Amino acid sequence: MESLLNIPSFYLWILLLLVLVLRYVLVAGIPYLWLYVFGKNKYKDLKLQNELPEKKQILKEMKYSLITLCIYSSGIWLFLYWLKQGYTRNYTEINEFGWPYFMFSIVLMIIVHDAYSYWIHRLIHHKSLFKYVHLLHHKFKNPSPWSAFAFHPFESLLTLGIIPVVMFLIPWHNLALIVFITIIIAYDTFVHLGYNIKQLKVFKWQNTPKDHDVHHRNSKYNFGLYFTCWDRLMGTYSTSNP
Repeated sequence: MESLLNIPSFYLWILLLLVLVLRYVLVAGIPYLWLYVFGKNKYKDLKLQNELPEKKQILKEMKYSLITLCIYSSGIWLFLYWLKQGYTRNYTEINEFGWPYFMFSIVLMIIVHDAYSYWIHRLIHHKSLFKYVHLLHHKFKNPSPWSAFAFHPFESLLTLGIIPVVMFLIPWHNLALIVFITIIIAYDTFVHLGYNIKQLKVFKWQNTPKDHDVHHRNSKYNFGLYFTCWDRLMGTYSTSNP
């Protein structure tokens, strides 16, 4: 971490942006090519909605996802300031807490993020905020992997808020945070696949592309990200489309 703090912030921003874009191109691009291009006939029975999204929609999803990643990477300036001032709960040696805690910290980040995501998602569905913040994402009613981060800039800022929550709340190692951010990108892309691949559901309360497709078609239900726990507890879970 010390070596990173010595790199000029602008170069760190460029580096982080490139890493995020490359990671997203791989995580979204591979399943898109697999399901929507090369396997569109082979896997058509798994498609949650009969039609494939139009090319114009895909390009919009890519455009807004790129804007989101630019906003995400711009947080580096504030995050570096907090690190330099010693405000966060960062630690640099894994042995300081041990490998069991290192693994547990990632699980804890996911649990905290799931709660954060559910309640932020509920908030931006409020009638006073929806059309200004979240309507853009819901215009993609037939989502593809590229729609995972196709947000309005205000929504991008709200979703980015999980990072300072984690940095201040949980003792975290640099590598754990990198793994967590990778999981965010991968899982958000997964629930936007638009295909019902049952083999990828490994436990009952796991949020799936089918669950999230219900949300894109009926915004009263299924606000969760990783799990359906909060939806079930709050009575906002549904398995059927309108």
